[in-house]
Amino acid sequence: MKTIRLISLVARVALMVTLGLGLLFWIAQLFMWIGLLVFLAQIGFPGIHEGFGTLGILGLLILGTVAVFTKGSRLLGAGSMIYAFLVLAFGLTQTLILVGALHWLIQAAHLLVGIGAMVLVQRIEKRYQHLKLKEHRMTSERPSARHPL
Repeated sequence: MKTIRLISLVARVALMVTLGLGLLFWIAQLFMWIGLLVFLAQIGFPGIHEGFGTLGILGLLILGTVAVFTKGSRLLGAGSMIYAFLVLAFGLTQTLILVGALHWLIQAAHLLVGIGAMVLVQRIEKRYQHLKLKEHRMTSERPSARHPL
């Protein structure tokens, strides 16, 4: 259970850093902060943003795989694995979609899809913990077999 918690924590932190970097870039574009945009370009912002995003999605994919093999959360696991691939595909191709004045719609969708990934990571972790605690209670409540002397 500690491993699942650690994977969830790493994935959520990576996705939050990705969210923060994305919002920073979005705000810099919105207010036309040229200095900040130049700085972000110099440090290789897109690669950093994509790296953290990929790390978070990899965590979602791992948690989804664990959930698929855990009785009681198989559907959640399968859905999250599909969602992970969709997030990755959308994130890597979003700059090519609806280029122009309406690209902000794609950026907003990209933001919402990323938040959805964070929610799924949290939900899988909580579901896994719930199922394991329930399983632990059931095994500890079983009457012990007494052997006659």
